Amino acid sequence: MFFCREYYNIMNLTLKKECREKLKKPIGKLIKKELELLRELKNKEIITVGDKTTQTILGFGLKPKLAIVDYRIERKDIEFNYRNFSKKLKAKNKPGQISVESVEKIKESKKYEDCLLEIDGEEDLLVLPSVLELEKGIVCYGQPNEGIVVIGISHRTKENVKNLLEKCFQV
Repeated sequence: MFFCREYYNIMNLTLKKECREKLKKPIGKLIKKELELLRELKNKEIITVGDKTTQTILGFGLKPKLAIVDYRIERKDIEFNYRNFSKKLKAKNKPGQISVESVEKIKESKKYEDCLLEIDGEEDLLVLPSVLELEKGIVCYGQPNEGIVVIGISHRTKENVKNLLEKCFQV
């Protein structure tokens, strides 16, 4: 399927089985050291995807513009009180999918200073629409047992994400 914004906005996208391994590789810069991560984040608008990544960034005393969580770390339920976000939104997003509802909530989050998007389902793939839909900043997500991946939002990274969606997803 050729990636078409109209499909992306009106239909759920499902990850093709043959692309699962491809998306396990970092699609940005993998950072393993806290000091290096702090340097990357300094004076930037931060978007976090994943509970552990969000908790790490909050632990630095930084507040994401958008934090996307599903209350699970490494497939285990967690309890964590994400306090002090000015807005909380909710969306459903099945594992292996990017739902229209979650994309709409990512778009809606742009209206707020800081926003927590709580996902019923799985948030992993929401890195991709976060890069596409937000105009600036850095999207951060966890690379299990390795570190945090940061993706600077730019025209180039948006084109890379569109290519991934075209090759790796179906409606």
